[in-house]
Amino acid sequence: MNIRALLLLLAFYGKHALTQSIDRIEEQRFEGDPCSLKNGSTGICRKTSHCRESTRIGALHCEFSGNEPVICCPLATNATYDSSARIVQSACSTVRKVEIKVKIADHAVGVVEEAMVGEFPFMGLINYDDGVTRCGAALISDKFLLTAAHCFKSSKPTAVRLGTNRADDPLADSFPIAKIHRHLGYNSRTKQNDIALVELRNTVTMNSHIQPICLHTSLIDLPEYVNLTLMGWGKDNAERLPNSLLKGAVNPVLRSSCQTRFTTGGHTIKLTEKQMCALGEKNEEGVATDACEGDSGGPLVLRQNSKYYLVGVVSTGSGCGDDNYAGIYTRVASYLDWIIDRTWKK
Repeated sequence: MNIRALLLLLAFYGKHALTQSIDRIEEQRFEGDPCSLKNGSTGICRKTSHCRESTRIGALHCEFSGNEPVICCPLATNATYDSSARIVQSACSTVRKVEIKVKIADHAVGVVEEAMVGEFPFMGLINYDDGVTRCGAALISDKFLLTAAHCFKSSKPTAVRLGTNRADDPLADSFPIAKIHRHLGYNSRTKQNDIALVELRNTVTMNSHIQPICLHTSLIDLPEYVNLTLMGWGKDNAERLPNSLLKGAVNPVLRSSCQTRFTTGGHTIKLTEKQMCALGEKNEEGVATDACEGDSGGPLVLRQNSKYYLVGVVSTGSGCGDDNYAGIYTRVASYLDWIIDRTWKK
């Protein structure tokens, strides 16, 4: 090989190596985890195919998903997602603020409390023909509620009860169900795409006790110190189904840490960026604040500027209140396009 050919070969492979080089992040991150970009700003771990080509050069490496690298990708690289976020934020601008004194304070976790009437005006209880099955749902428009796909296995849903904190309230407003929109990608074994929309037969008239909730639009994980609230009519610490709406405070758990806990415990569940984990502190009996049977489909919410934002939907977990395993929620921000197509574009 002559010198000129050798130089050309070195130049080609040098350039190829430069464009393909991916620096490693000291702390391993998984798809959907937040990460630091080289310019110091915050990004999100995504598969290379989900990032613009111009952002891949020199990107920091998170993990591998099969044979495809997962890299630190700048936020807002998806024009469709940006458009969906704007539609959702526009809908949120019409949502009334909830001016009520909330009992849950900065560190009041691990203790389940009874919710006050009107505290969560978006909260709905799905009624079934068997009179026993319970699932929660969150009102997101005047005709649609968001819930979990696994809430529709065998029992037939008949109506949604709104505007009350009592499961047995005979005077509560009850709205007949017209249709269930279950995500076609829902997998009952893996719990992937565990999300559904409940379409009501008639539109809801809003009042002080019935109001929709805003949708959280950020794809980046919330910090672990942020307080979130879950609520439902599911089993309490005594494993009874309460008549009163109960609430509890939980904190986000980094998905990589959540995955490690389940893997170490022998669980085969594989979390994706479309899921999130959360868990609260233990109470005096050693039970961690968590969702339980009957809370399925209920909302996980963030309160900001006197408004609630729907961050997650109660999906699955390992038992109830075990501080070794966080509760698993469907991440609402990952389904904005799917929600909008059925709710606001109908």
